[in-house]
Amino acid sequence: MSRPGRRSRLGGLAFFGTPLGIVFSTVLIDLIGFGIVIPLVPLYAEEFGASVVEIGLLTGVYALMQLIFAPVWGRVSDRFGRRPVILGSLLGSSVAWLLFGFAPALWVLFLARILDGISGASYAAAQAYVADITTDEERVRGMGLIGAAFGLGFIIGPAIGGLFATISPRAPFILAAGAALVNFAIAWKRLPESRVPGSRHGAMQSRWTSLIRAVGSRTHGPLIWISLLGGLGFVGMESVFSLFGNRRFGFGLTETGLVFVFIGVFAAIVQGGLVHRLTKRVGEWPVLRAGLWLTAAALILLGVTTELWALFPVLALLALGSGLTFPTISAIVSQRAPDADQGGILGVLASAGGLARLLAPIAATALFQAVGVSSPLLIGGLLFVACGVIAATPLARRPGMAS
Repeated sequence: MSRPGRRSRLGGLAFFGTPLGIVFSTVLIDLIGFGIVIPLVPLYAEEFGASVVEIGLLTGVYALMQLIFAPVWGRVSDRFGRRPVILGSLLGSSVAWLLFGFAPALWVLFLARILDGISGASYAAAQAYVADITTDEERVRGMGLIGAAFGLGFIIGPAIGGLFATISPRAPFILAAGAALVNFAIAWKRLPESRVPGSRHGAMQSRWTSLIRAVGSRTHGPLIWISLLGGLGFVGMESVFSLFGNRRFGFGLTETGLVFVFIGVFAAIVQGGLVHRLTKRVGEWPVLRAGLWLTAAALILLGVTTELWALFPVLALLALGSGLTFPTISAIVSQRAPDADQGGILGVLASAGGLARLLAPIAATALFQAVGVSSPLLIGGLLFVACGVIAATPLARRPGMAS
């Protein structure tokens, strides 16, 4: 579904003043906030008397809210437009981070994380915005830029958290709230609506109806399963890597942080440029299949790696494989979705990712403790093998699409 007459603005010095640049910064700021929270939540919550279980719940409630609300915001953006959803996301994130920074009690921390998860669920609207303003040929690069915002957010967020926490435990959250407010002001002034007039008045189905229809369809079902299984494998790795690095290589917080910076930078480079060039040359499906098999190999190799010199080549392979996989899935799903249903379908895809972020940490830590240090990584690799098999079957490809 090519969109004639729509010019894509994917580069240039004025990128951050373009609609795509504003959407990129919206996702980036949301993930910076999430990255800030990751290293600080346990210690910060302990000041309020939180138990280990409560700290785990404080982390998981964000993913739960995204799981529930991603299809909702996708459908809302289909009917009422992307702009109000994106603006609401920035405003909600700012309020959430202020609540977190000035929380007087533990229950306010939970309230802030719930609000932030609800606001962050607008990721589907951001993806749909990219789909609205790009052609089919440019779609993968646009989705790759949004994926790069994820990688950069996980780089910048922990760095901000560590730096500003030396000033005050509340300082990182206040800074993140201020950044969201600035982005809200810029988006309010410069972000146009991307939906075509008259195309947003379709019936709003419930998120569960959308989920059931999409998972059961030949058009989207295999891709949603790939996203879910791949998400379980990759998020499981992220959840236990600090423990894995500590047990196997003696890593502390500093070394673990540097490893995640390495992965994030490499993945951002892949998603921001390489994936577009490859898909333009060979097509989306070959790139997706290559990404799945590379990620499977990297996770299995990571599980059996015992020498420090071998760790970083394996991590580079992991960043390459995952960087090719996830934006390409989003692009293919978007290409298959009707114009009037972009937000809803991408919302279902985001829900699959939210479900993975909710379940994977629990499952991976349980495996780590009960089975062994390498077990979450090896099982994650097998999950990507299953994804590769799904992607290789004719069932995964829509009739008439190049394979």
